[in-house]
Amino acid sequence: MSPEARSLPLFPLNTVLFPGASLPLRIFEDRYKLMLRDCLRADSVFGVVLIREGPEVGGPAVPHDTGTAAEIVQVDDLRGEQFLISCVGRQRFRIREITRHAPYLTARVETLDDEADPGVTHELLESVRTAVAAHAALSAGLGGGWVGDVATPSEPAALSYFAAATLRADPARKQTLLEEPTVSARLRSELDLLDRSAREIRREMEKDVTHRLSRN
Repeated sequence: MSPEARSLPLFPLNTVLFPGASLPLRIFEDRYKLMLRDCLRADSVFGVVLIREGPEVGGPAVPHDTGTAAEIVQVDDLRGEQFLISCVGRQRFRIREITRHAPYLTARVETLDDEADPGVTHELLESVRTAVAAHAALSAGLGGGWVGDVATPSEPAALSYFAAATLRADPARKQTLLEEPTVSARLRSELDLLDRSAREIRREMEKDVTHRLSRN
């Protein structure tokens, strides 16, 4: 399927949004309040892109080329001075051209589809599902809580984005996952990252136990 081209307002952030993931945002800058109003008058979609250079608030920011279209699903107006909005990631895109810089960034983008990938095997999918569940249990345990069964998507691309969104990883690493050209490559990278993160969590938990015992 050939990529679809469209114009999209951009919201550069210090976070990565994946398709299917939720993102709450607090809108308080005038330029983004204007963007919000423009989106609500149109199709309620804007692009979330990780900042490559520049600040998140105030000055101009240079975004990475690959981002995710975010659909606005709820808006709470805090007396017109701030807005709390809830968004859901829909589809990846690649920036082809920045068409406007002020009052907010607008770009010509092309959508990125996840093609059928013969490299996705049943064994790979099950390994990722197991790793995601183990990682979720460890993350909850680190905070003193627990989780039951983790419901993971059945579709391979959706599973790859779900795993990426739940990872404890810095934004640069998550951006790399978002940019992976194939689902199988993303899933394999996530298996390695989930294993590393699980080991780090276990070390943190062991340090916490050792610290508590030393105080008794």
